Amino acid sequence: MIITIDGPVASGKSSVAQSLAKRLGYYYINSGLLFRAVAYLLTKKCLIPVEQLVTLTYGPLFKCLDLTKFCYVYVDGVAGVCYAGEELEPFLKTAEIDQAASLAGTNPELREIVLTIERQLAQEQNIVVDGRDTGSVVFPKADYKFYLTALPEVRSERWRNLQSKKGHDFTQEEALREIIKRDERDKTRLVAPLIVPEGAVTVDSSDMSIDEVVAYIEGFFRL
Repeated sequence: MIITIDGPVASGKSSVAQSLAKRLGYYYINSGLLFRAVAYLLTKKCLIPVEQLVTLTYGPLFKCLDLTKFCYVYVDGVAGVCYAGEELEPFLKTAEIDQAASLAGTNPELREIVLTIERQLAQEQNIVVDGRDTGSVVFPKADYKFYLTALPEVRSERWRNLQSKKGHDFTQEEALREIIKRDERDKTRLVAPLIVPEGAVTVDSSDMSIDEVVAYIEGFFRL
């Protein structure tokens, strides 16, 4: 079975997807983590300027990365990525990598690589996957599709709190501007823009906790 959860930044989709996967005993795929890992490797290991991630082509991409050394793992409810045996998660929590991953998501070649990884993982087990185009592009025939959203003011405060935990302080106004900018980029990009996938159930989590959202989604499986 394939369950997709799409939505804009800071909508809570990753937390909900991970919690749902754990409760169902499914394999969780964090597409955002995959994009951050690729963006980190390209910019920090290969020293490719961040602005070039938008136009990077297969030639320099595969010259830089050996995808046979790239792995995604999900063990005991925890997702992780590694490259050449090195765990990458400690390096993926900065605002800089968040920005690089967002830009990488607009590149069709980079998206194709992440899409291929996701589809390969889905061949092996039941999955819950979250992202911005998992129900519209990656798995258009998913068994269940959900679109998780929340008011911009709510999402900006969530994003601000998350960045604070990472040691990055933003004012409420700065956080809201960042959320609005990310929303505009995700919705207007030429490749796989953020949309409500066909057949998806929209869930507004503005006034809901993670557990409440998960319980609501689980209700669809008992119908």
